[in-house]
Amino acid sequence: MYLRCLLVPTGPGIDATRRLDAALRLGRRLHAHIGVAFMAPGPEHVLAAMASLVPMDGTTIEAIQQSVRESAAEGKAAFEAWCGRAGVPVIAKAERLDATFATWTELSGEVEPLLTLTGRVNDLVIVDRPDPDEPFTGRALDTALFAVGRPTLVVGEHIPHDLLDHIVIAWNGSLEATRLIGQSITLLHEAARVTVVHAQTERFAEVRAADLCAYLRWHGIVAEAVSLPVEDGTPVGAAILAEAGRRNASLLAMGAYTHSRVREFLLGGVTRHVIEHAGIPVLMAH
Repeated sequence: MYLRCLLVPTGPGIDATRRLDAALRLGRRLHAHIGVAFMAPGPEHVLAAMASLVPMDGTTIEAIQQSVRESAAEGKAAFEAWCGRAGVPVIAKAERLDATFATWTELSGEVEPLLTLTGRVNDLVIVDRPDPDEPFTGRALDTALFAVGRPTLVVGEHIPHDLLDHIVIAWNGSLEATRLIGQSITLLHEAARVTVVHAQTERFAEVRAADLCAYLRWHGIVAEAVSLPVEDGTPVGAAILAEAGRRNASLLAMGAYTHSRVREFLLGGVTRHVIEHAGIPVLMAH
């Protein structure tokens, strides 16, 4: 599967610079275009939320409408400034399938339904690591993982110059990890190096990293298989991140929430640990 359409969802007050940088570094390698979707509640949504809190009159409605327009204009100006610095053309319609360019779209409504429908007609959704001070980031990640059905790239503060220099796959044979591999063959094929890491947990005997490496070889991808011992008391997520760090990984790929999300929230889990602590971008699928 070619990855031609990279989606960067954003909203009022959200700095998309790091995700745009990541999208560009991937886009130039994959000959993909970058679609930026600005998602903000329309005046009707704001009015509905505020109706029970403050009295509505013509002046209040006009102020809300003006605020919505200004936030969209500020977001577009920041996007265009980034494109100017990065040398990325902004066009309204693609003329070549192998060109890297950027588009800007403004969508009105709540994040979840907008991102669900928009994400499903893209190949990869690029989101920020959740920030408690920015509710948009958590909502975007949750929607991308659980509702879109496409791979999700989660980025933090550090974006490697070449995200495809060394991809480390955390393999556990789960349905989620299998979906990620199937949807990410193009990325893996472009990587300079691929390592498959299998943590030695209770499922170690039934799942082998070597089996995935053999499968990848049929797609022209030569990968190294690594069995990762996990000491008692060490979280699996921490062991995987430490191994990725030792191997100078530029990107970690893994299935997301192979256990129930509630269980991970209450007891902790690999996905939650990785999302909270990863120092490199993480490619995920649920």
